[in-house]
Amino acid sequence: MTVRHPGRPPLVPVIVGYGRAGRDLHHHSLRTLAEKGALPTGQVLVVDPARRDGLPHDARWVPDLATAVAALPEPDRGVFHLTMPVDQRLQTLRELLAAGARRFIVEKPLARSAAQARQLLALADSAGAELIPMSVWPSSAVTKELVGLLRAGRVGRPRSLRIEQHKPRFRRGLDDAAHSSALQIEMPHQVLLALHLCGTPCRLSASDVWPLTLPDVRRPALGGARIDLVHGGPGGEGVTSTLVSDLTSPVRMRRLRLTGTEGEIVAHYPTGGDDPYGQLRVMGQESRRVIPDAPLTRLIEDAYRSYLGDGPRPPGTDPALHLAAMDLLDAAGAAGPKAGAVMETTVPHRSRKTGSC
Repeated sequence: MTVRHPGRPPLVPVIVGYGRAGRDLHHHSLRTLAEKGALPTGQVLVVDPARRDGLPHDARWVPDLATAVAALPEPDRGVFHLTMPVDQRLQTLRELLAAGARRFIVEKPLARSAAQARQLLALADSAGAELIPMSVWPSSAVTKELVGLLRAGRVGRPRSLRIEQHKPRFRRGLDDAAHSSALQIEMPHQVLLALHLCGTPCRLSASDVWPLTLPDVRRPALGGARIDLVHGGPGGEGVTSTLVSDLTSPVRMRRLRLTGTEGEIVAHYPTGGDDPYGQLRVMGQESRRVIPDAPLTRLIEDAYRSYLGDGPRPPGTDPALHLAAMDLLDAAGAAGPKAGAVMETTVPHRSRKTGSC
């Protein structure tokens, strides 16, 4: 797949790491965009030593990063989707920058910790590279509608936000070698969406994780997580956010409830790529609306248009916002499982207030 712009060499997608995220998420979205004519059709370059065989017809395997860069019309015309394991990203970015690559889309989380993420972002910044972190739910059509309602004052001044992202994850939890806590699975999406909507500065007021328990086995901290946040400056009356992720839930749910001084909005996000529709309702004011929604595909399309100079960066991709989210998650992880106690911490921030709340 190549993405053309009059008078310029084409942009070429390069997926580094062809596991679930690279194959089923990033490449699927690129293929969807090609099929609907948003991007011209061609082959995606794939760099993954374990995925040489059995690739789809629209993927071309290359053995290493140097070969991928050499296959491009110019090194800076590649868009490198970094979807390999998180611990490999810093070295991969270093190698690609040295080879002349300058455009990157990085799967969440950026790094294992906020400190490592700062290293990665500083490295990209020093080379003048453009790096777009994955920010799926800020790119959602449901979120866009929600932000419009807030700016129009449909529920008055926001006071509280609750985001629930539940799904049964027993088998994957038992086999999961990549995650040690539920804070690392769905919660990064939820924290980022809360910061996108309600802004920074933000402090963590409480957190908890609990185990995944079956009759014959128990995995600590992988059953679910909860984070409580307060948005706004010290001493101010800020919006409170409650974020919950139950990975032992019998049903799938991605629900947001925002309560204001004059009403409430309830939003349901798509629970999977097989049914790309969300729902939104202003309680007591209008009937439920069904909204076509494919946020990951929209994010990737917006990222390519931004790289072509045809639009702004996708919403929620400000690196400072991601660092703020990672600081909060690191603080929650350091607190460990709680038993009703409240852990207070103030998270340092580099960005101004960005939200709509």
